[in-house]
Amino acid sequence: MKRLFFTILFSAVLSAISANAQKVELDKVIIDKDNCTITRKSDGKVFNLYGNFKIVDSFEDLRVKVVDSWEDVRIKLCDHSTNSCCEFREVDSFYDIRIKIVDSFEDVRVQVVESFPGVRH
Repeated sequence: MKRLFFTILFSAVLSAISANAQKVELDKVIIDKDNCTITRKSDGKVFNLYGNFKIVDSFEDLRVKVVDSWEDVRIKLCDHSTNSCCEFREVDSFYDIRIKIVDSFEDVRVQVVESFPGVRH
C-alpha cells in the first residue's frame, strides 16, 4: 500500500514539474518558452520575445536591466526584422514593445549575445 502511494505521489510530482518546465515565473513577469512570450503579471499583457523594440524614458511596457551574467533572457540584436525567439531589432517607429533600461527594480534581466539567444531557466 505504501509503495502504491509513493508511486502515485512521485508520478504526480514529476508531471507537475514537466508541466511547468516550459514557463519561467519571475517576480513581475512570466516567460513562456514554448510560445516565446513574456507576460506582465500586473495586467496579464503578453509580449513576443522577438521583433522590434523602442527604448523609452517613460510609458514603458517592460523595465529591463542589461547584465553580463545571471540573466533571465539572452537576446541577439539584429539589423533586420526577425521572427526568431529572443532576436530583436531596435527601431524608432513601428515597434512591438517599448522598454526602459534601468539599473534596479527591473522586470527582467537581459544579456546581449552574438549567438545562442534564449531563455536561461
